[in-house]
Amino acid sequence: MEGIRRIVVPVDFNRHTDTLAEFAIYMANKLNARVTFIHVMKNLPDFLDYEPATMEQLDRNFRAHAEGKMTALMESVKNKCLECDGEVLTGDASEAIIAYAGKVQADLIVIATHGNQGIEKVLLGSVADRVIKGAPCPALVFNPFRNDRGYAVCKPLSSCVTAM
Repeated sequence: MEGIRRIVVPVDFNRHTDTLAEFAIYMANKLNARVTFIHVMKNLPDFLDYEPATMEQLDRNFRAHAEGKMTALMESVKNKCLECDGEVLTGDASEAIIAYAGKVQADLIVIATHGNQGIEKVLLGSVADRVIKGAPCPALVFNPFRNDRGYAVCKPLSSCVTAM
């Protein structure tokens, strides 16, 4: 197995995005890897009684908002991560993440737990869980709720995960 060169990091722009980005960049810097942050927008429902132009305008507005958030994330990490980029996708979150990781031949997906809470998580299942099960590469699940991560990662990853 070759080293980890490409890391895909799905972000939802909720409260733990900065913590996840910090962790992924830390890992990437230790592994000398490139990070691609991706955000997946849901497809808008197809309402037959709405004007198509209205739905197109809503879609453009949502995309512009998501791209603005991605630009802000890229701006906030530019001094910490020399090989970072970001992309906004559309579709089902887990399917889009899995497809994108396959398309770019990712070596690792770093994904946070706890994106959705409550009944939605119970009914639809966890995005992280579906990504782990369908990923074309290893997936590392990051728990953003843990204040003290308790580990330092060094290279090579397989021999250097040590307690702090």
